Order: sequence, then C-alpha cells, then structure tokens
Amino acid sequence: MRNTLILIFIFLTFYGFSQNPEIKPYVDNLRKIEKKSAKDYILQQFKEHDIVILCERDHSEISQYELIKEILSDNYFKENVKNVFTEIGVINLQPEITEFLKTRGLDSLYVEKKLTEFQRNSTFYPIWERYNYHYFLRTIYDINKNSENQISYYPSDSEFDWKKVKTVEDYTRIYEIEIEPRDSLIAYNIINKYEKLKSKNNSKALIILNFRHAFKMHTITPDDEVVENAGKYLYDYFGNKSVIILSNRPVFFRKEKDWAYKLIQGGKWDASFKYLKIEDIGFDFNNSIFGNDIFDLQQVKNELKYKDVFDGFVFYNTMENHNLIEFYDGLISKDFEKEFFRRYKIQLEYFEDSASIKKLENKEFRENLIKELNTTRERKYPNIKHLVDNRDKYLND
Repeated sequence: MRNTLILIFIFLTFYGFSQNPEIKPYVDNLRKIEKKSAKDYILQQFKEHDIVILCERDHSEISQYELIKEILSDNYFKENVKNVFTEIGVINLQPEITEFLKTRGLDSLYVEKKLTEFQRNSTFYPIWERYNYHYFLRTIYDINKNSENQISYYPSDSEFDWKKVKTVEDYTRIYEIEIEPRDSLIAYNIINKYEKLKSKNNSKALIILNFRHAFKMHTITPDDEVVENAGKYLYDYFGNKSVIILSNRPVFFRKEKDWAYKLIQGGKWDASFKYLKIEDIGFDFNNSIFGNDIFDLQQVKNELKYKDVFDGFVFYNTMENHNLIEFYDGLISKDFEKEFFRRYKIQLEYFEDSASIKKLENKEFRENLIKELNTTRERKYPNIKHLVDNRDKYLND
C-alpha cells in the first residue's frame, strides 16, 4: 500500500494535472510523436522541400521571432537556405534593404538609423509600429556581419512609396487600385524573385506570412465572399516542393471595433501540451489527431480540417510567454515628426476621421502621441486570463 501511494505521488508530481478525457486523444498522440524541437523540425523540412512557409502569429508577438532567430542563426540555414521572404515590407525597399543587411563595418548609430528608416517605410500605414520587424532586421544584420554565409532578405508586399503620396487622392488611388489584389501580388513578388535566385542555383527559401495569408487555400466567409490567400497561390505554384507550417497561437477575430482572442479547439490543444509540459516541438499534421481536427482558426464556410490548410505545426512557448511589443525609442525622431504627421493626416482623411484630424491641431495631443510612439509598450494578449482559464479547465478536473 505504501509503495502504491509513493507511485501515485510520483505520477502526480511529474504530470502536475489529472487527465481530462477530452484531451486524452491529443495527449496520447503527443506521446507517440518524435520529440523534435520547433527549430529542428523547420530545418528538417528544408532537407525535404525547397520552400518552407511559416504562418506568423499576431504581428506584434516577439517570441516567434526568437524562434526565427534560432533558425536563421543555424549553420545549416546559412549554408543551404540563405533566403528569407516576408509579407511585411513593401517590395520597393528592394534592393536597398537586401544589400544594406549584407554590408559589414558600418557605424552602429548609422545602422540603427537605417533600420528605423526601413521600419517607417515598410508599409502603407504612416509607420509600422510592430517592434519585431526591427528585431528581425537587426537579427539578419548581426548574423551577416559575422558570417561568411550571408542571408538575403526580400520584403515582398505590394509596392507603396510615401514619397509619391502627396494627397488623400494619391493615397486612395494607390491603396485601392494598385495594391489590390494584395495577396496575388505578394505571391507574384515572391515567385518572381525566387525564379531569379533559382537560376543562380539558389533554390531554397523561408517565407513568413501572417495568419490567413499563409493558408494553402482560398477561404469563403460566412457572407459567401471568397478571400484569396497568398499561401494558396504559392502552394499552387510550388506544389510538393513547399510546406506550410502553423505555429501555436490564439485565434483572433473582430469583436465590435476591437480584436478579441480565443483558443484553437476551445483550449484542448494548449491543454494537451501543458499536460505533458511540452513547450518546444514540431510535427506533421498528416496522420495526426491535430491535423484531423476541424479548422477553426477562422470562421469559414469551407469544410476544412487543419491538414487541409497546413502541412505541419510547431509549438514554441506557452501563451503566457507570448509577448506583444509595439513602438521603441527613436521610432519618431525629431526630424521625422513633420513627415509622420503628414502621413497620419492623409490616412485620417482617407478614413474620413474628422474628429482625429481636429485633434492634430492640438500641440499637447501631438506631443503625447510622439511620446507614446517613442515608448516601448509590452503587453500580453488582452484577455490572457480568460484564455488561460479556458485551457486550464481541461487540467483541473
């Protein structure tokens, strides 16, 4: 009897939670999967495919870029892959940004100045406030300055140049006509550049696309609108030479005027990883209970399973360790303030936001806004407690 109690104590100490029958199939599946880290799983895909597409979490989440840093820093990647494409970053930043990130021996203050310039000019918004783009560019620059095998980076979003936008009419023409259909243009930009690289015997690439842009099929909304996704175009072009990987994340959706978050399969996936204390793993969706689950990352009319939309999955850090970071010191320098407010006003005019335009006349409002944009903001998902509770309800029976 005493030995039995000791064994029960050891079991509970090791696992920490009782097993809810609703997560048992997931836990059983995870126990059978080869324990391969997220980084090693993604690198392994390059040995079997030319193109690996990684589905980005919330744009602001930084720990996913710590994983990307691990991947880019690996010798296998630097020697055999070398190329990175992203949805974020307008294509007209090429070739300047590509060459800059390969230039050694630059003054550190100049490097910071250029990285911030790229951050400001990377999108059709007045600025791109998500800090992880700066972190990502810095990662590539730091790797390249110390490595013989340098990484080439190719931003691939639709062309947009704020220097050509003088009025709201200019913005409307470019934003509504020349940028759309955006996903097909992103895919075209990637394919066009890739084919030029391939002709030089450089045939592998990591592609980072956010959320639905990475889906390997077009989706149908509840209102019967067909949403075209870059991942579908890329998958059609590259076929079995490509693989698309989802990373663990909450599902975000519109709730009134803001974004709200919920968990995949109501929290069962996250609960199964926590039950086994897994924080870093990658595996295929094929022949997996995870891949056979109904697709609920977005509300669509298509009848889809996860394996229909993605080929694999990586779990990297629990949601409590996901950090969303916006802004940083120096994002809006003194010499950029006038240009920032010019851009901001044009965009407000586009959205016919007369109340916000009126606020721009107030000096105190402008000063407070600049102060906010130059102050790093780090946060968790807005409803993190609700998300954790939804996961842990499967662990506390």
